Amino acid sequence: MRKRIVPIILIVAALAVAGYFGWRYTQTSAAANGQVGGSGTIETDQIAITPQTSGRILTAPPQQGVAVKKGDVLYTLDPAIPALQVKQAEAGVKAADANYQHVKDDSDMTWADRQAAKAQLDQANVAVSIAKVQLSYAMIKSPIDGSIANIAAYVGENATPGNTMAVISNPAVLTVAIYIPETEVGRVHVGQKGTLTTDSTGEKTYNAEVTFIGTQAEFTPASIETKDQRTKLVYQVKLRVTDPDGALKPGMPADVVLQ
Repeated sequence: MRKRIVPIILIVAALAVAGYFGWRYTQTSAAANGQVGGSGTIETDQIAITPQTSGRILTAPPQQGVAVKKGDVLYTLDPAIPALQVKQAEAGVKAADANYQHVKDDSDMTWADRQAAKAQLDQANVAVSIAKVQLSYAMIKSPIDGSIANIAAYVGENATPGNTMAVISNPAVLTVAIYIPETEVGRVHVGQKGTLTTDSTGEKTYNAEVTFIGTQAEFTPASIETKDQRTKLVYQVKLRVTDPDGALKPGMPADVVLQ
């Protein structure tokens, strides 16, 4: 009987010690939770590249992840049709100019005839400008410095206005979205400062600023591990990293504490 009592006493003592440290951890966590914040994932602004004209794709980006500069050509479309439209419009200018010169030099023509001929010439010149703009659409350029995050259209396919051909990421603009409980969202405001840390960058701390607060409560996203957390009402809060560097990458988990 005595041999059984000793193990029981040891077990009770171990539970007591574990309970004490568990209580201390809970108290520490509660103190930490006194600061409003949360965890999220680093994201970057992305721009969808869509064509302004249709045409068969002649050249396309070689692969994802390639760095591009503003103005770099991403795609070229077959320019045959818009090039012919430019020639057609230029021929129209020649015809309109010849008519205008004839009307202007003909003494039998009235002032109204000359004005009409001049208007036709002006319209023909505008048609040339429009045709040249359409021709320029055959070269699709990057609107920003960034990197190619996704390629959706390839050589030989047909480009159509409104359809995304590629996505460009802007590494200079990094954001993170966190979720604030309904009971604490009143402590958050646009422009509020915060600090951001990631496991990947060690102890380095980055500065962030609140740029958006959700106007409607939602249930915690399903990516949250426990059912209890998923059933809580939260508001999405987005922050912009104000001092990004090359160490921060899209997709990195990050912890945010608001000041």
